[in-house]
Amino acid sequence: MLEDYWAIEENNGIETFVFSNNEFLKKYIDTGYFSNLRNIETLAIYQVEECAVCLNSFNIVINDRAHLKSYSQSINKSCRVCSHYQSSIETISN
Repeated sequence: MLEDYWAIEENNGIETFVFSNNEFLKKYIDTGYFSNLRNIETLAIYQVEECAVCLNSFNIVINDRAHLKSYSQSINKSCRVCSHYQSSIETISN
């Protein structure tokens, strides 16, 4: 069930969820697993091939499907170290 919840597919370079929220609910709402899912915290690991700054690959913890959607659609994905570095430079220059 969790695999279905997080499952994504890529079409023309755009990642989308295999199941919409409504499709997922229809498939699992009447199962005991669904009630258990509502009571636990799930996280996913999103693997990024290349940091926009250091060019290294990295993983990021994703909290929910909305977070995954917004992060996967962002243009410049930076690893934690580079993000903190960029943030500190912006703070100093302001």
